[in-house]
Amino acid sequence: MLIISFDAVGDCEIERLMEYPAISSFAKQAAVFRGVPTLCPSNTYPIHASVVTGVLPNVHGLRSNTASFPQRNPKWNNRESFLKACTLWQAAARKGIKTAAVMWPVTGYSKTIRYNIPEMMPRPGIHPLITMLCAGSKCLQIKMVLRHRKLLKDTDQPNRDYFATACMADILRKNKPGLALMHLTAFDALCHKYGRGADALDAAYDSLDRNLKTLLEAAGDRDVLILSDHSQIDIHTMLEPNRILVEAGLMAREKEAWVPGESGCYIECCGGTAFFHAGSLPVSGVAEVRGRIEQSEGFRRLLTAGEMSDAGYGDTAFGFSALAGYSFLTFAPGHKSEHGYPADMPDYSVFYMARGFGLPPGTVTQGGSLLDIAPLAAGTLGINMST
Repeated sequence: MLIISFDAVGDCEIERLMEYPAISSFAKQAAVFRGVPTLCPSNTYPIHASVVTGVLPNVHGLRSNTASFPQRNPKWNNRESFLKACTLWQAAARKGIKTAAVMWPVTGYSKTIRYNIPEMMPRPGIHPLITMLCAGSKCLQIKMVLRHRKLLKDTDQPNRDYFATACMADILRKNKPGLALMHLTAFDALCHKYGRGADALDAAYDSLDRNLKTLLEAAGDRDVLILSDHSQIDIHTMLEPNRILVEAGLMAREKEAWVPGESGCYIECCGGTAFFHAGSLPVSGVAEVRGRIEQSEGFRRLLTAGEMSDAGYGDTAFGFSALAGYSFLTFAPGHKSEHGYPADMPDYSVFYMARGFGLPPGTVTQGGSLLDIAPLAAGTLGINMST
């Protein structure tokens, strides 16, 4: 079985994808699910964790890509140990099924993935290859770097995806894992950099098709599932809502760093959504902050109690979302498009396509859930994720 993630490719991109031969051919052989709601907040790591566990962030415990307090170089939540729910690869390993993952989120330092090339964001001053070697299968990664070093001459996207695909193709052919997970991020990276409708995205579409062709050839007659995690929305303004707390005397800004005040309150920014951590601020203070935010530029709405709970933010005072065109600054100023919004944003749904899995080929179904993927895969593999 091979599960492939097309990061940031929303359902709105389906028609464009169908212009490419490998993707179009695959869709004709697959059961296609369109208009699938993304999860809130729609960010890569919590969604991928939900895909492989079948549960929401409030159960698997990973609610954000990075640590919550705003800082210039945040720590990424990329270790397997951060997950509190059973994953597909853990259940497969218990049954003796060999597992592999290439650039799949939240697989760092995995104790159960046999062939692992994890997605690891390097800390300042540390070469990314060193970070990955420490967090994954060392011998495997060294062999892959030596074998495909020509693809690493330029590490910008889409070249990183070409390298990752070459690695997974080798693993599929030589090591024959029963479960393999592949994460392709060129579309996400180029969309952030240039915007959703930019001509530069042609390279991302082309790489998705070429890489899919390579992966399908290596996968042979395996069951294959392609999914998207979230879409993106073009933005013109990045906001820093923690400045509202500075104006209220609840935080400070010193040398480009946020400094918490006496109450310890702060706003966690997640792109299209943000969450207020109240610390020891009294109820009246929380109400005042909420009122300031509701009157601020780019404010769309407060998140519902259900959205907060599902996202794992039930312990925070409140959450809120941005209008289209706005996002709440995470750590990458200059982005032309962003994600992290609630699922009710227009033209923001996702999709998945499954070849095999006992599903009828050539069918198109409207709706579904990303939470359906883990039980579908588990049933096909004959594994139990409940223990």
